[in-house]
Amino acid sequence: MSCCFNCSDFQKRTDGNILHLFEQVAQLKEILGRGHGCQDCKMNKKKLEDAIRMADQSKKDLEDFKQRMKVKISKEIGVRGDLSENINDPCRETELLKMYEILKNQTWKQTKERILSGNFKHFFELGAQIIKETFNTSEEDMLARIMKIKEAIMILPTSEESKENKLVSQKLSDDMETAIKNLQKRFSSCSMDLYRELATKILTIPKLQIHRGHFDLFRDFTAECYKVSCLMTLHIPPLQPSWEFHTSGESNNQDKILFPAILNSKLLIVKAEFYPM
Repeated sequence: MSCCFNCSDFQKRTDGNILHLFEQVAQLKEILGRGHGCQDCKMNKKKLEDAIRMADQSKKDLEDFKQRMKVKISKEIGVRGDLSENINDPCRETELLKMYEILKNQTWKQTKERILSGNFKHFFELGAQIIKETFNTSEEDMLARIMKIKEAIMILPTSEESKENKLVSQKLSDDMETAIKNLQKRFSSCSMDLYRELATKILTIPKLQIHRGHFDLFRDFTAECYKVSCLMTLHIPPLQPSWEFHTSGESNNQDKILFPAILNSKLLIVKAEFYPM
């Protein structure tokens, strides 16, 4: 991958400074080799020491800069779906968005067809409540787990030493992201029985008032919804559900959202879907 103009320009200027300093060092060494210990020799010796120190510092600055850029570029490419993706990652952004589309267009459709065959009133209102409750519960659960990871890796609170040392802070941040990705993989491979148990806890909330005859149908859908939601929350950066409005003409439908919009770093990537009036 090629460097941007600023990176390339910095390296050229630093390389030029280092070369100039080493030329000065060579010249001063030659002068001192011909000297006889006079005042000029002492001044040249000091210039030599200063030039060597500046050359060493410039080399160190350049290496630190290269290391920071290597970490930054590697991090962004590795985790941000809007830049590139690891095609071997089953939880990459495009795959999670596919799961969300399947949830909306297949799983929900099947649930709707089976329940509406019994002429169930208020189906869409209840469905919207279940979806929102599931997304919110799942997100809270995953964020609590992320907080525990941060505490375990001592990101919070960060020591004063780590604040001053950018490479140490970056290493801790990388360790945290690796831990979150591993947690995401675990939830991706979990049995659906786990998600059904979590769905049961949501559906037994008194305010939802799920009819006994519809419970199993809603539970299977809610389990799928919980899985998709937690994998989105564990994505880096998180794919966040939003019940706010991001396009014009939707302000009167706030209570009619069925599936929330999805944001990536505040960028709208999936629009909200509304149920029929």
